[in-house]
Amino acid sequence: MKIKQFIFNYLCKRYIKQVPRKPRFPHLDQPLKIMIIYESDPLERNDAIKSIRQDMLRRLMDVTMWGYAEKTDIQTLILPQSRIIGLNDYNFFGKPKDYVVTDLQAEHYDLLIDLTTHACLPLRYLALYTDADFKAGLNLGEGIHDMMLSLPDLTPEQGEMATVEATWLYDQIMNYLTTIKSND
Repeated sequence: MKIKQFIFNYLCKRYIKQVPRKPRFPHLDQPLKIMIIYESDPLERNDAIKSIRQDMLRRLMDVTMWGYAEKTDIQTLILPQSRIIGLNDYNFFGKPKDYVVTDLQAEHYDLLIDLTTHACLPLRYLALYTDADFKAGLNLGEGIHDMMLSLPDLTPEQGEMATVEATWLYDQIMNYLTTIKSND
């Protein structure tokens, strides 16, 4: 196991114990404040993410989106509802710098939608530190999310990693959130 992953696992377990949460299921028929985290494309265009944002706005949701690009020079402006962070926003061990965590925890969200499609450590930290009543995303084994989707087992012909599109993951999460009825 790599040292960065070991540190993340340790901090994740410690953070979950120190900051207990009581998940509250979101009711999508009400206006919600939603945080979406995703992996940005290298050119920072993110057309699929923009279409997801438009869908959320049609649903009358207040949406904030944070992306991560694996580069040091981020071109996109930091806006109140949208932000892309890069390598300069993390320390040597892969942990976000204090100002990133402070900005992330400055707002409380009803729902976190994690569109991370593989174990990208910087995005795992964002999912961990987001203050949200309910967290949904792909099951990557950390126990960060309240609702975790799992991919079907892959055949040897498909290889170890199948490419999962963020829009497919978003559609699956929204399908389950609208289908499940909660007593909350």
